[in-house]
Parts: sequence; C-alpha cells; structure tokens
Amino acid sequence: MGWWPSRAVTFIDNHDIGSTQAHWLFPSNHIMEGYAYVLTHPGIPTVFYDHFYDWGDSIHEQIVKLMNIRRRQDIHSRSSVRILESQNNLYSAMIGDKLCMKIGDGSWCPSGREWTLATSGHRYAVW
Repeated sequence: MGWWPSRAVTFIDNHDIGSTQAHWLFPSNHIMEGYAYVLTHPGIPTVFYDHFYDWGDSIHEQIVKLMNIRRRQDIHSRSSVRILESQNNLYSAMIGDKLCMKIGDGSWCPSGREWTLATSGHRYAVW
C-alpha cells in the first residue's frame, strides 16, 4: 500500500479465507477480542457480514457498542497507540489518550485518571 502508507484496512475474517471457505479461520471463541482490538485501534476496521448478521444478537450488539465507542472517541487510522501491558494473557493499550482497552483474561484496569467502563465482554473491556 505504498500510496496510502499510514492507513490500513483491518479485519479478523472475510469471505476469501473464513466463512464457508474455512481457510485460516479466526478462532470463534476469540471473535469479540478480535473486534475489541480492530475497533479500538488505528486503521480502517471492517466488520465481517457473517459476524454482524449471522452470529446472533449478542455478538451484533457487542460489535455495535464497539463501533459507537470508536465513533464517539474519534478513533481513526492515524490515532496514536501506547501499549501499557503485553503478556501471554493480557494486552492493554491507550488509544489517542481517549480510551483504554484490554484483551485477555489477565487482571488490569486503567489508572492515572478517572475512567468509566464503556463496554466489556468475555476477555475484553473498553474504558
């Protein structure tokens, strides 16, 4: 992508590799961790149709919450990222000084100012 070097489309699954093709599937038990990452980090995130419409109301609602948080906090392809923790069972980051997020089952909460939990689910949380 030499003509657009600082912008990248980010996704966790698509029709060419996942879905009915079943090549290199994103682990289904980590779908929301994947969306918590791509929808809170810089890039141009893409939500897979099957996940959004075919995986049930709970997944749909969680993805919508993450999309709304991204929009409200104005996270975009050039937002800054500061990784706060990176371990086997925990990843946490502050994006654009506007939100904090964590994925994994490690215990972690943001500090340094008063943060309000915006959404959370199995193995992810966003403040």
